[in-house]
Amino acid sequence: MPGTTPDPRSPHRGRAVRGMFASIAPRYDRLNRLLSMGLDQRWRAALVRSLPELVPGQRVLDLCAGTGDVAQALHGALPSGTVLHASDFCEEMLKRTPAKFEPGAAPRLTVGDAMALPYADQGFQAISVAFGLRNIESPQVGLAEMARVLAPGGRLLILEFSRPERKIFSAFYRFYFFRILPLMGRLLSGSEIDAYRYLPESVWAFPSPAEIGREMEQVGLVVREQRRFLMGAVVLHVADRVAR
Repeated sequence: MPGTTPDPRSPHRGRAVRGMFASIAPRYDRLNRLLSMGLDQRWRAALVRSLPELVPGQRVLDLCAGTGDVAQALHGALPSGTVLHASDFCEEMLKRTPAKFEPGAAPRLTVGDAMALPYADQGFQAISVAFGLRNIESPQVGLAEMARVLAPGGRLLILEFSRPERKIFSAFYRFYFFRILPLMGRLLSGSEIDAYRYLPESVWAFPSPAEIGREMEQVGLVVREQRRFLMGAVVLHVADRVAR
């Protein structure tokens, strides 16, 4: 139902997730910085450093692009002549992207569903997804679509939250994630939808990095690395499409 907090276990949560992001779009960037204590910027920088070698004329897609933070970081690292696209299913989030770029430098924006990407096969040399895979109604379908539009030899970069592996830190992190973060998010977001209760619930309901790796391999991707940050609370998945 629109206006309610999404159930991360529901196979039909897409509409609720879209409404949730639309409700927090005006404060989304500020909340990210505050609630992650600025670490989100470091994680995005690590994603950018893992890009493959690119040449002018190749295309890069930032999927689940939100307000364009990753697209902005990509733009600063891409060689001149590379074509950057950004796509998200929440228009209220995506329309905030152009303000982060110089006139004429913004990526090509598309409001679209990650489970049915409006792009031709094998059109992108690199695809990035930062903290968006969890929010796709069917992550498996989304991964298959990413593999479809990724060129042979191209690279998929996924940043995603995960459950920390060390018991002591995991207990502390879970307390912060389930008790402190939702309270702060509720106070600061100004939204009636409890987005920062959905966040930890969706992370704990999400498959492990090992399971995500297996799902990527099932759609024709080769996992090169699963780099852990914050003792496993965030994982950068690096995978290449098999060159045929």
